[in-house]
Amino acid sequence: MLEYEIGEMDRRLACIVQQGTVDAVSYDPPRCRVRVGDWVSDWLPWFTVAAGAVRFWRPPSEGEQASVFSSSGELSSAYAVPGYYAEQHGEAARSSPNETAFDFPDGASQVYDHASHEYRIDVPAGGRIVFRIGGTELELRADGVMLRTPKLLGDVPDSTFTGNTTTEQRLTFNGGMQGKAGAAGGPAVEVDGGARYTADVEIGGKSFLGHSHMEQGDGAPVSPPL
Repeated sequence: MLEYEIGEMDRRLACIVQQGTVDAVSYDPPRCRVRVGDWVSDWLPWFTVAAGAVRFWRPPSEGEQASVFSSSGELSSAYAVPGYYAEQHGEAARSSPNETAFDFPDGASQVYDHASHEYRIDVPAGGRIVFRIGGTELELRADGVMLRTPKLLGDVPDSTFTGNTTTEQRLTFNGGMQGKAGAAGGPAVEVDGGARYTADVEIGGKSFLGHSHMEQGDGAPVSPPL
């Protein structure tokens, strides 16, 4: 009897903490199996950063290093803790003391460097970054940016656009408009359609409404605007 009790005690002590690798992963419900040598655990819940009102989701990967923790060595109450560096399973992808980073298997990364005060999000070509609040969505892709929003207010004292700009609907301005022809030449303004003005128009320094012409004889053209 004593030998059994000692053997059971040894077994439980050995089962309190066991180190191995993730053998299989179930996503719903979130469970994983851990392999320790030739032994493979039952489906165990894995430890996460938060699992209450605030929740964090990051399933472990097959082959990822993990430990099995069992209260009093009782495997029926065990849980898995994946995610520690070990030589036999692969070291960290980075070595900077100034970075906090997430590196993903497709090459994407999320990095904050507190020495340079730089926050970087990298997504491979073909992917996208989406910010969404209610009916407003900002989508970033390798080939451009799309903003969908009910209303946009740009409180920007000075803006410069280096390329062409197209407005599909009505353009309204309240502070005047000024421009010149581009380097390719041609007119500074082209309008395909009519134009309506509520005040005078000045052309070449001459008032369109208030200019005059000098008569140059019967049947002869009048002079240019004076």
